[in-house]
Amino acid sequence: MILNWSLATLVAIGHAGVFVYLTNLLHGMGIMPPLRERVGKCYLAIVLLISGAMTWEFLQGKETPWSWPIRVYSLLCLVVALIGIPVCSLLLRRRRIPDGIAEQTSDIDLAHRLGKENLIGSGRHSWLLKIKGNDSFRLRKREWTITLPTLPAVWDGLSIVQVSDLHFAPCFQQRFFEHIAAEAAEWPADLFVFTGDLIDSDLALDWIVPVMSRLRGRLGTFSILGNHDFDHHPAEVQKRLEQAGFTDLEGLWTQLEIQGLTLALGGTSTPWGPELNLNAAPDADFRLFLSHSPDQFARAVESGIDLMLSGHNHGGQIRLPGVGPVFMPSRYSRRFDRGYFRSGRTLLHVSQGVAGKHPIRFGCIPEISRLVLRVGRENSLASSNPQQSHLPENVTPTIFT
Repeated sequence: MILNWSLATLVAIGHAGVFVYLTNLLHGMGIMPPLRERVGKCYLAIVLLISGAMTWEFLQGKETPWSWPIRVYSLLCLVVALIGIPVCSLLLRRRRIPDGIAEQTSDIDLAHRLGKENLIGSGRHSWLLKIKGNDSFRLRKREWTITLPTLPAVWDGLSIVQVSDLHFAPCFQQRFFEHIAAEAAEWPADLFVFTGDLIDSDLALDWIVPVMSRLRGRLGTFSILGNHDFDHHPAEVQKRLEQAGFTDLEGLWTQLEIQGLTLALGGTSTPWGPELNLNAAPDADFRLFLSHSPDQFARAVESGIDLMLSGHNHGGQIRLPGVGPVFMPSRYSRRFDRGYFRSGRTLLHVSQGVAGKHPIRFGCIPEISRLVLRVGRENSLASSNPQQSHLPENVTPTIFT
């Protein structure tokens, strides 16, 4: 009996693992509403049907042999539970930051500084922000020095501030996002980039200009959309971002001339928004690629992109001890959860983002980032921050459609 229940438990764990993987895959495919809702309901019905069939056959006892489809699927679940989940979790834990990258962080407890009651709104899901231990009101400011061999020497010290996944919604009060923007604006930045998922409610459209207009890069301020923005009047979101001073890069390349050399900067929210042809980048000495989803990393590597900045995955929002993140809206499931990934000449940074449609975080603090790009050997962060950039101002972008 104990053996039967132990096997049943392992099968159940494996079944949950298969469910999580397929859920992650489904949410990374770029399915748009209303088809997304219909596919989701059908998928949930199939999962419940399989779960019910497995439970029914188990409760019949060992006298009744299982049907062959259930036996085959149960064997798959055992493999997932005994090998798949442990191996994937171990690989996540063993992953290290690539060479040539140094970090300095500072944490801010906004609930302690401002009072949680002054940050929680009255909208849907606001009750999640009241759960004890929820890290949504902590903010980690991460400052990185990154050695990039392909960076032109005259651009040594080029700084980029990245903010991602703000998810404006009335479960928060507007002042929460104002303080996030104020913290990001404290950093000197040559370039400021927003990598998608700005709003989660039509009620938050009026927050865009007053919050986002605080953010500026000396050489340019750029944005792309995210999958959630396409559920809430994306053209209006783009319009208001432009009113706030952002240059929209959805499916576009822009070209910046800096000290006689060229930076190509492109962006996309594919598979939800217009795809960017990475092989059609204008001639440039360095190429920077904004992609809401890190799933485009393989394409970036093939096209010789130098630096790719993404968000979308939120670090999983909930990270379990020994397991790491669980739900991850990606075709690669948990692979590109957060942090840095390098392949060939391409370096990818995946931000954990700031908020989410369901504002709950455990073991995954909201973050904003400043990247200081260096040439040659790694330099200490203290030597580069917060001194002003030596690069010129008033660079005019040229947009390529």
